[in-house]
Amino acid sequence: MRHSALRHLFVPLLAALAAGCAQQAEKPSSGVQRMYVLNCGESRTNDVSRWSPGVNVGQPWDFSNNCYLIRHAQGLMLWDTGFADAVAAMPNGLVIGGGMLHARMKKTLVAQLAEIGVKPADVNVISFSHFHPDHAGNANLFAGAVLYVQEAEYEALFGAAPQKLGFQPAAYEKLRGSSTVKVKGDRDVFGDGSVVILSTPGHTPGHQSLLVRLPKTGAVILAGDMVHFESNWTNRRVPGMNFSIPESRKSMERVAALMQQHGAQLWINHDKAQSARMPMAPQYVE
Repeated sequence: MRHSALRHLFVPLLAALAAGCAQQAEKPSSGVQRMYVLNCGESRTNDVSRWSPGVNVGQPWDFSNNCYLIRHAQGLMLWDTGFADAVAAMPNGLVIGGGMLHARMKKTLVAQLAEIGVKPADVNVISFSHFHPDHAGNANLFAGAVLYVQEAEYEALFGAAPQKLGFQPAAYEKLRGSSTVKVKGDRDVFGDGSVVILSTPGHTPGHQSLLVRLPKTGAVILAGDMVHFESNWTNRRVPGMNFSIPESRKSMERVAALMQQHGAQLWINHDKAQSARMPMAPQYVE
């Protein structure tokens, strides 16, 4: 009788403990938990053939421009920072390149991060596809994060003539003092294969893309400016203004092979039609 009573006491207790352990096991101890897609500005050109030589000459085009906040079990990583937040306060937007582009921002990056409970100081890791001002406009806000950058890009950023490559040093000057990991090639950021920097030079000397393994969506590759819109990807078109056209083509073929290897989707940063299908922050993808 005493054993029966003890059994009735301990069996539910053991079951509760087992359930608690199971719940703990379900909580990921590594890997990406979710990713937020942030609208980091939009731009319009009156002649898209600058990006697609010989095609659509004189045709207007609208570009999206996204940033991506990755919530990983080890911390927060931000990929690209978009146009400078100051553009959001410009009633008529920002004219770039003597009229080549006209940029606007509906809401600042800082405001969008605040909507999901994140301050710039909360970001642990910062990395950029490259440092043109539509991707690195808010770089100085994240100088406290660990910076991952290709060595070739870093040398160009802080070299003798960064402006010749379209870089604007004032936008990223504070990163000189950041804890920096200079990358040569690919780099597994968190050491678990869930976020991997891919070397994709061509658009700039140290351009890079990002492979992200999401728990439900699966593998996606954030293209940066390796390619600007879907028809350029399909036809392997390279803008004549790229730093290296041969390297650009090699990078596109490399990414195509990686997509097949990993069953990955390609998320094209400036393709407005594709961006319109994505859930934007404060929503997220898993």
